[in-house]
Amino acid sequence: MTVLGAHLDDAEFAVARDGATLANEPSIVHADPGDLTRFGTPAADTARRTPHLVSLTHWSTLARGVALTRPVQSVLRAELRKRIGAFHRTGDSLHLAVPAALEAPALGWVLGACRAESLPVAALHDGAAVAVSALGLQGTVVVLEAGLQHFGAVRVVTEGGTARRRAARVTRDTGLMAIRQAWMQLVAEAMLLRSRFDPLHDAVSEQRLFERIMPAAAEAATEGSVTLELPTGGAPCAVTISRDQFAAAARPALRGLLSSIDGLRPPGAPFTLLVPAALLAVPGLAPSLRALPNSRVVILPSGLIARAVSMLSAEIAAADEGAEILLHRAVPQMPPLEAARELVAGADDLPHRAPPTHVLWEGQALSLVGSLEVGRAPAAGGVRLGDGLAGISRMHCSLRTSASGVELVDHSRFGTWLNGRRVAGRASLAAGDRIRVGDPGVELALIAVGADSR
Repeated sequence: MTVLGAHLDDAEFAVARDGATLANEPSIVHADPGDLTRFGTPAADTARRTPHLVSLTHWSTLARGVALTRPVQSVLRAELRKRIGAFHRTGDSLHLAVPAALEAPALGWVLGACRAESLPVAALHDGAAVAVSALGLQGTVVVLEAGLQHFGAVRVVTEGGTARRRAARVTRDTGLMAIRQAWMQLVAEAMLLRSRFDPLHDAVSEQRLFERIMPAAAEAATEGSVTLELPTGGAPCAVTISRDQFAAAARPALRGLLSSIDGLRPPGAPFTLLVPAALLAVPGLAPSLRALPNSRVVILPSGLIARAVSMLSAEIAAADEGAEILLHRAVPQMPPLEAARELVAGADDLPHRAPPTHVLWEGQALSLVGSLEVGRAPAAGGVRLGDGLAGISRMHCSLRTSASGVELVDHSRFGTWLNGRRVAGRASLAAGDRIRVGDPGVELALIAVGADSR
C-alpha cells in the first residue's frame, strides 16, 4: 500500500510519497473565483500586486474555530484539491500531519472537505511527534511551529519507543507574515528617509520587496548587514539594513513564542529544542535559543514532516483504513530519515559577553553595585516606576552583583522578561541585555562602561 503524506502547515504546505517531497510551498493561493484554472494554486508571486485576488489567511481563519464563510471554504477546498489531489492516486492511503494550531473543530472540517474532494483521509498525526520520531530524538523535545499567521510550541516526550505530544501553546495573529511585514516597514521607512521613495505605495516595488525581504534578512543574519535596492522610476533606491535592525523589528512578534518555550521546557532538566530552518533565519533568534540553559538546538529541515508521514509502514496504514479517523498524538519511533543536525555558534553570536556595569533608565546610567531594586516602591537608589503602569509590583525584580557576575532575580507575580523571554526565577546578565517589566512594558538596557564588550 502506498502512503501519500501531507503536512497542513500554511508556511510550507508539503506533500510527499515514499519519503520524497512532491511539492512544498507556502499557503498563499489565488482566490479569484473568476479564474478557476488558478483558483487555489500558489500565488506568492502576485500576493502584493493583486492582494484582493490572493488569500493567505484561510488556514488561520479555520484554526480560530469560527464559522467559515463560503469564500473561505471555497479557497480551502480548492487548495486541498490542487495540492493533494494533483498527486493522489487510486489506492493511496492519505495520511495528514497537522500542526498544534489546528484543533478538533478545524480538523473535522478538513476531513469533510477532503472527502468531498474524493480524498478520503486514513489518519491524522501530530506533526511535532512525527518530527521527533523522524529525527530519532530522545527525552523531552520542545518543537517550534512557525506558521504564516501563528507561532506554536509543542512538548513531545519519547518513552518506550514512542514519541508522544504532552502539551502545546499557540500564539495567534502573529507568525512569519507579521515578521515579514515588520521588516518591509523597516525598509520602507529607511527608503523614505533616504530618497522620499515609499516602496509600499507602489504595487510592483512592494511585490519585489515582499519576495526579497526574507532572503535579505537571512543574509544579514550571517553577513551582519544587507543592501536592498529597488527601482523607483528614476535612479534605483538602495538602503543598507543591519542584522540588529532586523532583529529589533522582529522582536515584538517573537515574544509570545519565546514565552511559550519557557512555559513548556522542563525546569532545571535537559531538553532539546527543535526549530524550523525558516525560523532560524530570523536575525538574532539563534543565539537567544542557544543561550537557553540545559538545552541543545536541533534544526527541523523543510518538508521533513511530510516526508516522514509518507514513510509510515504499510501495516500502520492498513490498520487505520476503515477505522474511525483519529488524531494520533503518539507516533512509534521510525528509523531516522536523516541525522539530527545541531545548531552551532554562528556569525551573529558575540565572541565575548562582558558583565554589565550600569543600567540605563530615563537617560541616566545607574551603577550596578550590590543590589539594585526595580518596582513601584524600590529601596533608595533603585529604579522607581510609575504607579500608573500595569503589571508592575512594588518590588518587581532586583539586579544583584557578586564576584561571579550580575544576576536578575524576579520577585513579581506578573513576570519579568530578559531579551524577550520570561525569566524563570533568576538569570545571569551581560552587557547588551534588555529587561522588560510590565504590560505593554518598560525596558531597561544593560551596558558595560570601561569594559571591552565586543
